[in-house]
Amino acid sequence: MKFDVRREELEFPAGMGADEARVFMAREHADVRANGLGLVDGDDWLGIAWLDWWLVGDTNTVDVELAVAPQYRRRGVATRLLDEAIARAKADGRTIVSGMNMAGDPVTGESPGTAFARARGFVKKHAELHQVVELPLTDLVDQPVDGYEIVQWREHTPDEYLDQFVELQTGMSEDVPTGERASEAVQYTRELVRDMEERRVAQGRFTYTTAAIHTATGELAAYTQMGGTPETPERLNQYDTYVRRSHRGKRLGIAVKTPNLRALQAGAAGKAVLHTWNAPENAPMIAVNEKLGFRPVAQRTAWERSIRG
Repeated sequence: MKFDVRREELEFPAGMGADEARVFMAREHADVRANGLGLVDGDDWLGIAWLDWWLVGDTNTVDVELAVAPQYRRRGVATRLLDEAIARAKADGRTIVSGMNMAGDPVTGESPGTAFARARGFVKKHAELHQVVELPLTDLVDQPVDGYEIVQWREHTPDEYLDQFVELQTGMSEDVPTGERASEAVQYTRELVRDMEERRVAQGRFTYTTAAIHTATGELAAYTQMGGTPETPERLNQYDTYVRRSHRGKRLGIAVKTPNLRALQAGAAGKAVLHTWNAPENAPMIAVNEKLGFRPVAQRTAWERSIRG
């Protein structure tokens, strides 16, 4: 139901397929625990709530996504689900309930979902621009940077790069714009990276990674990751793009994204849409995306409500 609602609300919906979601909820993970709530009437599903309980980083927060079947909206279904999610969050010792509205207008960010959140005491804390590009692209031109070597890998980070990749993942968590969210950076470890890689494999996901190595020092300077799943081959995702602080200002973002795009679409089954989200203040990355042909289609907004006391 969650993706059905997204598909109804968005021209370019994104999200997990059923097989991915099943693995995500059924297994134990090092970084997050996921479960859900459903409101039913006999055999009819009225609505659902998906809950992500963070075990690293934002451990005071539970993320909640609500989805209500169109014919049951404005009947209190979402409110009942939210109330139950809040009760469970309090029982678990969480102090913040957060939610992400995916379907905001690309300029204003407003939607029926934002009106619902505001009316129930949530405060908007952050916004991200949702951009898409339709693949395949035929005019990709590599833009190498002198002094850097490009390397690529698929599902698992090579052991020789793992420690440095852990550093970059932590840097990404520390540096990504989060607005006014009650957000804590994740301190990645080798074990956490491997756990997340194994989860993607178990979900059937494929991942393409391209990184730039500073040839003089051997330092991993930048990386980007993209991927998807055979279950929904028409929906691909840009996961991360990050440049180490000491190597910024050298156009390494586009230097890694272009060859990664080429590898991704070479392995794709056919036409597809690649999704990415960036905070408006991350103007350099949005500019890189625009050069590659991305266009804005929606605004994703983050909302929080304190449940202390």
